[in-house]
Amino acid sequence: MKSIIAKIRPPFLSLIKSGIKKHEYRLASPKYTSLNVGDRLVLVSNQDSRDFAVTRVNKIVKYYDWESALEKRWEEDFKGLYSNFDDLVKECHRFYAADEIKEYGIDVFKISLDEPNFQSARFLLDTNIIVQRESMNNCSLEISLVYQAIDKFNGTKLYHPVTAKELAGYKDEPIKNAMLAKLNSYEKLSETTICDAYFKQIVSPLGNDENSENDNEILYQVYSGRVDFLITEDRGILRKAEGLYLRDRAMTSNEFLTTVEKQNPSLIDYDALSVSLVKIGSLDIDDHFFDSLREDYDGLKFNQWLTKKSESDAYVFRNKEGIQGFLYLKTEGKDEDYSAFYPRLEPKRRLKVGTFKINSTGIRLGERFLKIIFDNALKRDVDEIYVTMFKDKREEVVGLKGLMEKWGFVEKGTKKNGEVYLVKDMRNYDDTKDPKFNYPLLKKNYAISFLPIVAKYHTKLFPDLHLKNEDAMLFDTACSYAIEKIYVTAWKDVDLEPGSLLCVYCMADYNKKYRSTVTGVCILNEVIKVSSADELVEKCQNRSVFTESELRGLYNRMRFTTIVKVLYLKPFDHKVNYDCLENNGLLGTRGGPRLNSKLTHEEYLELVKLGGEAI
Repeated sequence: MKSIIAKIRPPFLSLIKSGIKKHEYRLASPKYTSLNVGDRLVLVSNQDSRDFAVTRVNKIVKYYDWESALEKRWEEDFKGLYSNFDDLVKECHRFYAADEIKEYGIDVFKISLDEPNFQSARFLLDTNIIVQRESMNNCSLEISLVYQAIDKFNGTKLYHPVTAKELAGYKDEPIKNAMLAKLNSYEKLSETTICDAYFKQIVSPLGNDENSENDNEILYQVYSGRVDFLITEDRGILRKAEGLYLRDRAMTSNEFLTTVEKQNPSLIDYDALSVSLVKIGSLDIDDHFFDSLREDYDGLKFNQWLTKKSESDAYVFRNKEGIQGFLYLKTEGKDEDYSAFYPRLEPKRRLKVGTFKINSTGIRLGERFLKIIFDNALKRDVDEIYVTMFKDKREEVVGLKGLMEKWGFVEKGTKKNGEVYLVKDMRNYDDTKDPKFNYPLLKKNYAISFLPIVAKYHTKLFPDLHLKNEDAMLFDTACSYAIEKIYVTAWKDVDLEPGSLLCVYCMADYNKKYRSTVTGVCILNEVIKVSSADELVEKCQNRSVFTESELRGLYNRMRFTTIVKVLYLKPFDHKVNYDCLENNGLLGTRGGPRLNSKLTHEEYLELVKLGGEAI
């Protein structure tokens, strides 16, 4: 598979993008005769290079005059543009000289809009991806999910010789040797020579040092069709890919997972992320979900443990394929025996994550279960949370460990059986870390303000501020189940620091005085300024209530250039409406409730009384 880029008039491009025009007509010059069935034809507006369509060639037929090329297809292909065949032919004669047509002929390409197809595809993984995956201590859930998704699609994982060269440059010999050894699990690409003039024309201005040359070698594999997709975190490569109209083929790990979610909802199943609290005895202990746990903890002993805990509660997520998530929690007192731990844990009140497993149905399922863990830790008033795991055994565990470390779990030591244990402090806020690491703790002297959100988006972004129990309603978006949410605004100067507390204010579209309410609270994690619609889309993936087209509209028409990342904390027992806020003097500064309408701590405590929840 190769790509050819060609200019096209905007009206014709619109017909192609809408699915009406299914054929493209080109002079059969050497440029186009090099195209084969299965290749990509990228059609770019001759007035705006940002407007384009990526198509796939399905069939090629040659003609030697416009009349023959057009007569069978013109009504379908040019619907709404030409009502008269003669007028269309006359227009087409302006494109090429008569002697050119006589010499080369007209190639008619039957085309279809090209959608990424991951099934049985060849995935080139850049060095930065392989390093994250194979350096076990640093593998994130996101990278783990990338690898699992590729496996689900029966894809092939490849590396370029450049990666082996880069890994060979590592100074730490044990790490270097271990990483190079792990390349054996990938398919190796052979060396190539970049000979395409257009490719060189696009990439050359963007750098010509050794690193740039390596990047070009990597990207050329996608451009030439030797691989179907490139997954990389290298922004330089991605900028070059954009110039070559390959951003649907060269993507970050998050972009890849986002595309997987959009095109394969059955793999993610966000529409059924309702977690139930059940008795362990009600579960089928022979369910294949538990096989990996039986492998880790001696099959017979694990089954005996499940039987012993039959009257205990566990949090379970099921979909049509069966159990996909399981969580068992246990409260331990200061007299708990930690003699098997090295170094030994000090006497404290702890929440033990006794058994925790999630299948790869998406990052948000992990966050859903983490929220349950944190809520239980607060409810049970523990000093620490801890979990044990065999960290190097399986992809799912590697990814889960990476996720938990982002949310404040720190590897502290090992157990006699070879497990590592991770601990999260529930008493002391670490000012050197971000709010996500410290969640759900609040920093000292935190500011308090509002987070106003339109009613139709409120419940979608914060379902727990609406639901009394998880089974009451199901939502179909990934952001609904994440702890971290994204809020976009045109407000340019957000006068709040990370760690600030935000009261979620649901703005009704009618009878606002009584229907607009404060529903709960969240923690400000980060404020980001963006300078383009592309950047807004990129940074909002999966965690915003808006679609890509809506985000672009918000940027282009309403200048939404500020992203506010928040961490959902908890709901109020009772919603506090605008009338109540006004009567109690709780609108904050600047005539709130607005993003910068700050409350004093005394005002906030009064709001807490009205809302019925102490935070």
